[in-house]
Amino acid sequence: MSLRTILRKELLWSRHRALALLFVLVLLPAAFAGASVFFQSTLPKDAPVAVVVEDDAVSGAEYDVVAASFRLFSRPVRYDSEARALRDLERETVYAVVSVPPDLGDPAVDRVNMTVTIDGDMTPYREPSGALVSVVSATMNRQLDTRVVVDREVRGEERKLASYLLPSFLQILVFTFAFAYLPYNLASEEAVLDRLRVETSLDAVVAGKLLFFTGLLAVPLLVFHGLGLGLGYGVNLLAPGAILAYGLTFLACGAIATAVTFASGFGTTGRLLNVLVLFAFLGFSGLVYPAGFFSPLRRGVVRLMPTHYAMVVVRGTTLRDLPPAEFGTWLGGVALFALAALVPLKLAMIAYERGT
Repeated sequence: MSLRTILRKELLWSRHRALALLFVLVLLPAAFAGASVFFQSTLPKDAPVAVVVEDDAVSGAEYDVVAASFRLFSRPVRYDSEARALRDLERETVYAVVSVPPDLGDPAVDRVNMTVTIDGDMTPYREPSGALVSVVSATMNRQLDTRVVVDREVRGEERKLASYLLPSFLQILVFTFAFAYLPYNLASEEAVLDRLRVETSLDAVVAGKLLFFTGLLAVPLLVFHGLGLGLGYGVNLLAPGAILAYGLTFLACGAIATAVTFASGFGTTGRLLNVLVLFAFLGFSGLVYPAGFFSPLRRGVVRLMPTHYAMVVVRGTTLRDLPPAEFGTWLGGVALFALAALVPLKLAMIAYERGT
């Protein structure tokens, strides 16, 4: 067979798989190239921090000086209650709590101490917060006659990066299980579906598969938890809130992946599209870095992702031992997301049944 014949054969092959090649050669590269728009900075320059006045003696001018000093490398948000600010610190809504003391503008006072509180579990923010405190201290001492000493207080345990990342790696496994292995398993059983539909409904088959694979997550969950205990990480991956967040995340993503699989007729295009969706969830769920580290554009996208809130729930319950009730609203939102994912799944199944 000549080279010309071989090339003609490959051309004919590509014509029959034009849609799959479109995903591989055009859409996937475009998605990766376009994702560069969301990476606009390497350090958190506008991460939200809560600013709370210690008492009513703090003047508006004193507050403005403090807020302006923090505005250089963060985004100050005024809070009226320290308790509420600390609660939002645990929920990753803000990444530091600044307590503004009185007498900052009183020339008769020689020294004033100001406290910046961070969460010790938020490992990626710990080192940047030290630099932030140094810059703010220098800035305020240039602007005020009173000497200001800015102290950084770490709330909770100062965890190592490995401990912080353990729940994130398990969430990555959940995404991969939903968008890669589940579609592969469905495609391998395509020929069996017709027989199963005679014995039972397609709804029951898909529901059983989703529930079975959700139950299988107990195995990697126990493996991660056991390794974490063995390595001395002190991360409770068996916290009820974390188990619920992982389970709801898999159900939602598994439903989306299954819908894509049925809509594509179990073809290669569906598997490629699931990989594309997988990358989207990995990139915009705030798995490693908190949302405050991102550029405003990417942060806005991350804040729209239900899986981002699932990850915050996981970190809050596994690293900080917070009860699930603290995240009731967010867990409810993830549950609604899982229910909403069943709608395109049902539509895709109806279209599949009509086409076969």
